[in-house]
Amino acid sequence: MLPLGFLCPSVCVCVDHHTIDCRDQGLPSLPNSFPLDVRKLLAANNHIQSIPADLFLYYGDLVYLDLRNNSLTALEEGTFSTSSRLVFLDLSYNNLTQLDAGIFKSAEKLIKLNLGNNNLSDVHEAAFANLELLQVLELNDNNLQSLSVAALEALTSLRTIRLEGNPWTCDCDFANLFFWIDENSNKLQKGVGEIQCTLDERKIFLHELSDISFSECKFSLSLTDFLIIIFSGVAVSIAAIFSSFFLATTVHCFHRCAPSKEEDDEDE
Repeated sequence: MLPLGFLCPSVCVCVDHHTIDCRDQGLPSLPNSFPLDVRKLLAANNHIQSIPADLFLYYGDLVYLDLRNNSLTALEEGTFSTSSRLVFLDLSYNNLTQLDAGIFKSAEKLIKLNLGNNNLSDVHEAAFANLELLQVLELNDNNLQSLSVAALEALTSLRTIRLEGNPWTCDCDFANLFFWIDENSNKLQKGVGEIQCTLDERKIFLHELSDISFSECKFSLSLTDFLIIIFSGVAVSIAAIFSSFFLATTVHCFHRCAPSKEEDDEDE
């Protein structure tokens, strides 16, 4: 049995076997070693520039990770590849600029993800893939001008979302997101009234817009949409051919099997 704090970094406080507090220590990086069964790691208000790619490989029991107010600029691919138990992740107040496809896909038990107050300008439509249990997503106060609705539709358990504080552009690329916001306004923590978009260098609140505002937009079909249309057309055509054949066969049999008028006269 190791005494409490035996593996506790000198700059941190080990509250218990499962909770480590390294907040407000001016750390440029996470300490090298923690108790292997750590479940809650608090490392906010430091100068940490990256998350070690093998962090969750060694500390797979992590459930709660707080890295807000640090200097993170990017998330390496595979960082969360073994984070299957992670439930809470706070990366707010950093310098993240983009989220790649599937960056959180192994963190499938995430319930809350805070990405607010970064410099995000690009979020891949598959960035939140596999996060079917996610209930709270914060994307407020970033540099997002547009966001794929597909990224949000993947979050089937979403209850609360923050999108305010972004420089949204009121163009046709924003139209689908506008419709999604309109249909899911009850999920907006700050309400629709806090979201603005720019039109002709003028900021407009979303509640001032309507479907008519985007009536001139020509929405393009995705590859999936095209395939659905093509296969639907083929299916309808095949069904029509079989129906016509069946009808023709039925009529032909009826004419052959039904007694003619001349035979009826001869029988009389």
